[in-house]
Amino acid sequence: MTKNEVPEGRLALLGLGVENRALAAWLAVHNRTFTICDANPACSAANEKWVSAVDTWNLGEDYLQDLHEFDVVFRSPGIPALHPLLVELRRSSTLVTSQTQLFLERCPAFVVGITGTKGKGTTATMLASILSAASRDCRLAGNIGIPPVGFLDELNSSDIVILELSSFQLQDLTRSPDAAIVLAIDVDHLDVHADRAEYVEAKTSVCRFHGSENWAVCVGDDDTASRVANRGQSRLVTATASSLVPTTGTWIEDGMIRWCSDQENRSLASVEAIGVRGLHNVANACVASAAAVLLGTEAQQIEAGLRSFNPLPHRLEEVSTVDGVLFVNDSLATTPVAAAAAIEAYNDRPLVVITGGASKKAEYEALGRALAQHATAVVLLGEEGQRIADAAALAGYQGPVAIAAGMEIAVGVARRLVPAGGVVLLAPGCASFGMFRDYAERGEIFRDVVAGLSP
Repeated sequence: MTKNEVPEGRLALLGLGVENRALAAWLAVHNRTFTICDANPACSAANEKWVSAVDTWNLGEDYLQDLHEFDVVFRSPGIPALHPLLVELRRSSTLVTSQTQLFLERCPAFVVGITGTKGKGTTATMLASILSAASRDCRLAGNIGIPPVGFLDELNSSDIVILELSSFQLQDLTRSPDAAIVLAIDVDHLDVHADRAEYVEAKTSVCRFHGSENWAVCVGDDDTASRVANRGQSRLVTATASSLVPTTGTWIEDGMIRWCSDQENRSLASVEAIGVRGLHNVANACVASAAAVLLGTEAQQIEAGLRSFNPLPHRLEEVSTVDGVLFVNDSLATTPVAAAAAIEAYNDRPLVVITGGASKKAEYEALGRALAQHATAVVLLGEEGQRIADAAALAGYQGPVAIAAGMEIAVGVARRLVPAGGVVLLAPGCASFGMFRDYAERGEIFRDVVAGLSP
């Protein structure tokens, strides 16, 4: 497909999740019909306005069969790009593409793509808050839960789209956003990606196709992020929460986020304006501030945008204080490094950590060290709980360890173990599957249990 071209021929939507539902609506508006292919035999769109545009429903265990009969197949991020049938399909005349690819090909607005292992949603929302303070026309979309194709036809060339991109959305792109933000890259989703190298390679699509007219901001103290950002020909800018002054970019000095380049050296905003805990969030603010400068935003607008930023749900969300104990929901900390960062954010108070969940084939050394250094007690959930406990013990943790069969029990045990004035932190470091539908349900149940606690 080329810019402004609506796909023709026999179309298949592979997986009927959030993205492909939005794509189905867009295709129907543009008078295209398509086939829905989904593993769920009960999959339905009976209440959708676009249901009349469906030619055929291919549902159930054979939903991936006969894909070679289509001219274009739109892959959902939930279906691995390296699935053998899709690999085979790419060798044929069938085009395997995605909602994200279609959006990038057709979008008239300036698109800033954001990727990394953790912090994408927070950084994207910080940047959107800054641009809003500057009265810029800005849309936030992507992996944050808003498919951009849903508002594609409303955009014009003066708009800015901030697009959060997961490895699954980036995996088979042949076009990069106009600008890129690359946050720290650890490792994630090894239950789906072939290995760490393939996971990192997927991330490179955010700027792999850049020329000298494009720019990329990367976390300056993460070697993998730097390598990813250097895969294209972008103008490279670095951002760090340390006092190390970059050639071009942002850093921290005397409680201020500062910016320097060949032409200038100035303060952008105070660290105090960020209003959310954690050194990792200071780094996110430095990245967002650097991108804002490149988008032509003034210092006072950056300060105002950071002050008006509202933390996202399930990301160091301070739910409630009960009997002097603060309960914090960081259910989106689904990797060991993210959970460790959450623990570090509350290292100034007695801390009981609820952690564990389903495996993504991660290693737990970083989480184990954080627990050993800062946790007063640990409450374990799910199949990975014992591995986390073992990692903590190896790092020198000697405090209480409890195993809980569910969230209500976990919160109750944590409340009994937490000292006065302490914090109970949900920082799973793992996937939610097996006990919960997703990270959001896990966080919502945590909230509900806390809301039911008696003072």
